[in-house]
Parts: sequence; structure tokens; C-alpha cells
Amino acid sequence: MNDNKPAATRRPAVRKTPAAVSPAHPRSTPDRVADAIGKGILNRRFVVGQRLVETDLMRDLGVGRSTVREALRVLAASGVVELAPHRGAVIRSLTREDAASLLGVLEVLSGLAARLAAQRIHLGDNAKRFEAAAHKLVRDETPEALDHVLDARAHYYKVLFDIAASPELDRVLPQARAHLFRAQFHHLLTPADVRAMVAEYRGITEAILQGDADKAEKRMRRHLQKSGERTLPRMRAPGLE
Repeated sequence: MNDNKPAATRRPAVRKTPAAVSPAHPRSTPDRVADAIGKGILNRRFVVGQRLVETDLMRDLGVGRSTVREALRVLAASGVVELAPHRGAVIRSLTREDAASLLGVLEVLSGLAARLAAQRIHLGDNAKRFEAAAHKLVRDETPEALDHVLDARAHYYKVLFDIAASPELDRVLPQARAHLFRAQFHHLLTPADVRAMVAEYRGITEAILQGDADKAEKRMRRHLQKSGERTLPRMRAPGLE
């Protein structure tokens, strides 16, 4: 009897291996650095064609050279930077074809996020959080303040995807590429474009707060289609006009 006890007591420990609990671990430091660079692109801190200097990134982000290099490889794999010989990492310029393909993917994934958010909007404080994020984006005065709209939109999508609560969706979303697209074309938008965009977000917001999943997905997908109509004609390969 006593000989069997050690084996029995060891079994729970065997199940608690690092592999078993790894999904709960935070994202790696290179991934977080890559995210920070992506947000820097969205905030226009980094621009198309700019060389990313490793020593500057190490200083600004408080990480080592190996971490920065791994983060740049992550961004290169996702098509955000190019690793050029003797020049290092350079922010890519999306071609019209790149942008069209990216918008097609974002249309499907963002539409799904809007659907899931509408289905979950009545849980907890989701409605309150989403209303607060939407207010910053769709209030009347924002169409005349482009930079404010772009910053508010980034927060809007963050809350939207948080409420959608789909880890798989988060994993497949090409977020850094989306940041690159938005940053690259933002200066092409006219006041009329921004007013139309804000109106579309009002419609999406209304559908989500009503819990209408079909309408939320349809309106989000139409918004991404309209985004292409507003921007793609003003682009040409290999970069912007």
C-alpha cells in the first residue's frame, strides 16, 4: 500500500508540465517589441521607407539586441519591414495589390469581430466600454480632426476585438500590416472621406449596441469595401502617388 503512494502523489505534478500551462503564458518579449513597432507605425512615429536602427530601438524599448533582431524578423515575416543587406530593417511600402489583398482579409476578419461583439455586447460592462470607445470616434467634431480620428479608431478596434473575445481571431489578424496600411494612406484622406468613414462607424456601432450580429457584420464589411474604394484608386505600385 505505502509503495503505491509516491507514484499516486506524483501524477498530478506530471500533468502540470510547462507545455500544459503554456497557453496562459504572456506573449514573448520579441512579440511585444514587434507590437510596439507596429503601434509606432500607426502613430506615424515610423514612416514608409524609414530605417529602423537597432540601437535606437534597444534604448527606447529597454531590450537587448537579440530581442530587437527577433522582433524585426517577426515583422519581416508578416510583410511590415524588409531586411536589406548592409541597411538593416526598413519599413515597407504597400503596393496597391498588397493593399487590396490585405483589405480583403481585414473585411472578413473585422466583419467576424463585429458579429461576435454584437453577440456579446450585453455581457458584463461590454456595452458601456464599447459606447465609450465609439464616442471618441463618432462624435460630431471628429471629422475635421484627422489625427484624432485615426487614434480613436485604433482604440475602437482594440475594444471591439476585446469584446469579441476570440483568441483564434486575434492570432490570425494581420494587425501590424493593418497599422502599416492605415499609416501609409492616412494623408490621402480628404475631409469628405473622413466624414463618410465616421458615418460608417456610427452605423456599425449602432448595430453592435443593438446586438444585431447580421447587421453589424454586414456594415463592417461594407466599411472595409468603402475604405478600398476611397484609397486604392489613389495608390500605384510600388508605393503611393
